[in-house]
Amino acid sequence: MSDPFFQKKRKRSGETGAGKGRAPPRRGDDADSDDAGLEAVEDMDLRHTFDEDEAQESETPAEAKVRLAKLYLEGLHEKEEIDGIDAAAVDRDNIAARLRKDVEEGSGRMHLAVASRLSKPETKDVLCVRGHRACMTCARTGANAVHLFTSDKDGRIVQWRLRDGRQVSVMPRGRDYAAEAPTSSTSGAARRRARHLEHVALQPGEGHTSSVLSLAVSDDGSLCASAGGDKRIGIWETTPPRWVKALVGHKDAVRSVAFRGGSKELYSASYDRTVKLFDAEQLSYIETLFGHQEAIQDLSCLRAERAVTAGGRERTCRLWKIREESQLVFRGGARSKVHALLEGGDLVDTPVDKKTEVHEGSIDCISMIDDHHFVSGSDSGALSLWSIAKKKPLFVVHAAHGYAPPSGETGRALPRYICSVACLPYGDVFASGSWDGVIRLWALEPGLRSFRFLFDVPAPGVVNSLQLLTPAIERMEQYPVDPSQWRRRGGVHAPLHHAEQQDQPRRSAASLRDTVHTSADGRVLGHKESIPPLLIAAVGPEPRADRWIHIPDAVSAALVVPLWLEGSDT
Repeated sequence: MSDPFFQKKRKRSGETGAGKGRAPPRRGDDADSDDAGLEAVEDMDLRHTFDEDEAQESETPAEAKVRLAKLYLEGLHEKEEIDGIDAAAVDRDNIAARLRKDVEEGSGRMHLAVASRLSKPETKDVLCVRGHRACMTCARTGANAVHLFTSDKDGRIVQWRLRDGRQVSVMPRGRDYAAEAPTSSTSGAARRRARHLEHVALQPGEGHTSSVLSLAVSDDGSLCASAGGDKRIGIWETTPPRWVKALVGHKDAVRSVAFRGGSKELYSASYDRTVKLFDAEQLSYIETLFGHQEAIQDLSCLRAERAVTAGGRERTCRLWKIREESQLVFRGGARSKVHALLEGGDLVDTPVDKKTEVHEGSIDCISMIDDHHFVSGSDSGALSLWSIAKKKPLFVVHAAHGYAPPSGETGRALPRYICSVACLPYGDVFASGSWDGVIRLWALEPGLRSFRFLFDVPAPGVVNSLQLLTPAIERMEQYPVDPSQWRRRGGVHAPLHHAEQQDQPRRSAASLRDTVHTSADGRVLGHKESIPPLLIAAVGPEPRADRWIHIPDAVSAALVVPLWLEGSDT
């Protein structure tokens, strides 16, 4: 007998196949609704709509470049329509020129041509602050140009407001708190402490215990780095001013510090012959670069991950490529035909005047023009223009600051040392300083093959540091310096004046509209070429790290000189 399970299965499947006894499906209101649904489906738009994000994900890199270029050009057209500028301004600010400027800026090459429009500063435009008893060693500001920082050989740092030259705070020298003297409310020390209430309060171990040789300010002005003879790098916050931390690692005095443009990456050069990299925001050490055989005298860097250093008695300049972990060596000093040929020169070189050429013993200062060119100064008084594509200088001016009077020891005149040099970042202007009483400004010729003298600015004393920068502003009313509000106008030895009233005409706002290219709403046109550069210098009676010369009539001061632009393009 078969299994009942399979019998039941066969009977049910047979009934299903016959189809007898099943009622037909009802078609009433449901049928009408089904027909309406079919008609609605036929009328629906079943095409998939792609949003902008999906379209960008599906486009190729070439299509993305074309789309971004169209958006950029549309933005330029909209800007011109909004500004309502005249035809002459449109000709200066045409789209092709702006595109070319953007490409040059992105390539890291020189793109600011302002030398032909610089006018020699008037005496009243040479602004000065004096607040250090010891010799001033350095003066620096950031790209925002809000505050000025100055340092001296006593280890003090003073913060000034660039708008009117007022003192903001003093970052004092670090003290030894192990044996603190008893205080008295009537003693002279107590009265001095009362006058120094604006000093930043330091805890034990904070601040510098030796001279501060160099300063660096980040582009946003939030951090200030100080290099000291105590082998430490001090990191300070600027608003409000306070000590953050000391970065250690160098085994000798730190001679120079610099922030990489647009970042908080800090480079330092020391007498221990090394270059160190730090992250000032994270307060951390990155790496150490070796290669110099003598104490490093100066360091300079821009936006790219590379820096140049001056090797001092080694008579070399070195270009450090951080990302590639490599370096290029450029040798100065005495030259011969064989040495020049080995370094890439010609067998038949241009004749050199033996009367003006002086043996170069040390390269003491250096500054980058762009990512491919730099300028150096030496103890022979020579200013040298270098390219990273050649091992020898492209152009040299010997005895750029003249000759010192003959001394009793040698009986002959020697050229004045180049104590400091500074280039306008990515610009065609640079400045040099010595102790001949002036700061000399030089213009780079097109093609960066040579340079020529422009004019000088009075600066009595030893020029220990120089800085040239273009303030990061959008409108001329935001120009960081108002000469009418400074009390000492006219140089180091000028008397104090009362600040002028705010309703009087200001050179930095109203009259600047006649000397720069501005739009109808006051915005600066032509990128940075229409913004007057700032020259900042620190002068003193002695060199910043030595005492081999002393100028009795010199005083410690910081000079701030706006370099106004002429109205006509020449």
